[in-house]
Amino acid sequence: MLEGGIQTALPLGECVGLVGPERKILNLLGFFCPIPINETRIALSELSDGDVIEVVCDDRETLRDIPLLCKRLNVSLISIEEDSGEFTFLIKNSSFLGDI
Repeated sequence: MLEGGIQTALPLGECVGLVGPERKILNLLGFFCPIPINETRIALSELSDGDVIEVVCDDRETLRDIPLLCKRLNVSLISIEEDSGEFTFLIKNSSFLGDI
């Protein structure tokens, strides 16, 4: 582990310590449906409102499934990035829906 709480090696399928003040990483490389969705749902349920989680996957189905999960759970999907077959989702846990 590097200074400041940055994890240098991520165990598969485990949510690790904070990278920043309110940001966690969930490494789901090598896992396929339904594991990435289930683990993401569990990790989101353990976060405080306003916390951010980075979910890293290599299952192409997550490109469809994680945005749908975020919509269903009323959390904010901040970004999706792809690099060499790995997909990184940045999700903010927030139950705020604004004025309806």
